[in-house]
Amino acid sequence: MPIQISQQPLVLNITTQPAKIEQSGNGALTLNLDIKKPLLEMKTELPKVTIDQSASFAEAGLKNIKAFMDESVSYARQVVAGGVDRIVSQGNEWLNIHTGVDPIPDQAIYNAYEMFDKEFNYAAIPTSRPNIDLVRGQVNTTFNKGQVTNNSRPQKINMNYTPYQVNLAVSQYNSISFRYEKPNFNFMV
Repeated sequence: MPIQISQQPLVLNITTQPAKIEQSGNGALTLNLDIKKPLLEMKTELPKVTIDQSASFAEAGLKNIKAFMDESVSYARQVVAGGVDRIVSQGNEWLNIHTGVDPIPDQAIYNAYEMFDKEFNYAAIPTSRPNIDLVRGQVNTTFNKGQVTNNSRPQKINMNYTPYQVNLAVSQYNSISFRYEKPNFNFMV
């Protein structure tokens, strides 16, 4: 026959798993207590006497490094500002030389003698008193009450239920195949 038909049946696998109930725990009560003891706290702050003599020492020339540097920087700024003022004012006098006034003799006398004149004075040091401060002491008390906390809890009963299961799987699908073979006709003439 020139047409051939072949077929393959469906193969179905069925697996089952029975239902299950699992239980853990019996509901028993376990005793659990937290006990906090009473506590009395005392904090003592001692009295303090502070004596600040920095102003007296500064007057005597005994300064800390920061005060010494601050004073030196301030003095240097004053000297530089005075020098710049003197140079600017003498330069302005030179600008007006065309008016017939000669600034050279006056500036020479000032620069050689007058600018180096100093005034001196004397005083007994220190003139300021030291600062004396008193901080009072105190005693602080705190009373913390004791406490008992009952954390007892019944043990839980845990239940797990697994339902009945049916699993279907196809291991072979059905099929039909057709095949045509050409007939072999040999005619002789």
